[in-house]
Amino acid sequence: MNQATEKRLALAHKIAPAYAANPKVAVVVLAGSVGRGTADDFSDIEIDVFWNTAPTDDERHALIAAGGGVIYHMHPFEQDEWAETFFIEGIKVDTSQFLVETMDRYLADAVERADTAVDPQLLIAAIQHGLPLHGHAVVEHWRARAAIYPDALVRAMVAQYLDFRPRFFTEMLAARNDLLILHRALVEIEHRILGVLMGLNRLYMAHPVFKWMDWQIAQMRIAPPDLARRLRQILSAEPQAASRQINQLIEEIFGLVEQHLSGFDTTEAWAEFDQPRDRTGQYLSGEQSHGEH
Repeated sequence: MNQATEKRLALAHKIAPAYAANPKVAVVVLAGSVGRGTADDFSDIEIDVFWNTAPTDDERHALIAAGGGVIYHMHPFEQDEWAETFFIEGIKVDTSQFLVETMDRYLADAVERADTAVDPQLLIAAIQHGLPLHGHAVVEHWRARAAIYPDALVRAMVAQYLDFRPRFFTEMLAARNDLLILHRALVEIEHRILGVLMGLNRLYMAHPVFKWMDWQIAQMRIAPPDLARRLRQILSAEPQAASRQINQLIEEIFGLVEQHLSGFDTTEAWAEFDQPRDRTGQYLSGEQSHGEH
């Protein structure tokens, strides 16, 4: 454990007892990089709190003060979540607070209904990789449910993310030296590559745009070789080289899907990626459908 993690972990242990002392609080989890033991000097402290019944604003204020925090912003309730930002000893703390029944619903959405929505996956991943500070038995129950990553969710994730622009789209942007659009396209493609791999590896998304990418990729059993380095290199490569490299990675992703997901039909996705250009150099359909001209 590095020094940055140790310092933030100690502060989390000062904050958590105030929440744990409230009888309405069932679970407190230290999430994010501090919970995983990978924090650095830029890391915030992320704490997830799960309530049996909804907290009042007065309770939220009082618990921050009791833990030694100084409030910076109280976010209104939105999309199942209460959130706060406060500081303790100069370090920013972000809380995400939910009802216990919300976590149960999120698990059912993913495990029983194969719903690919990102928000439930983020919370499930936080439970899987975070450090429980209160309510250990409940956390273990949730982890046991999350461990069952169903085949239906694998297929749903792959179907959602195996959707790439035609290969000549990045070739065209590179030839034009249209770097702003090219780099936006490269990032979008890299996100899709990682989305496919999350499904193939039965992993829940820990961050919506793959913050701490190396840590996430390190968990993958199924992936192109040297993936993290290659994804970074593409974003700093000369434009034509970047186009060649990203298209090579896409081909490898198709190969991995065909190798590891028996019966999954990649025909339509391959046809979209491999479609030819017409004589004007534009898409036959792809450029129009993706809103770029």
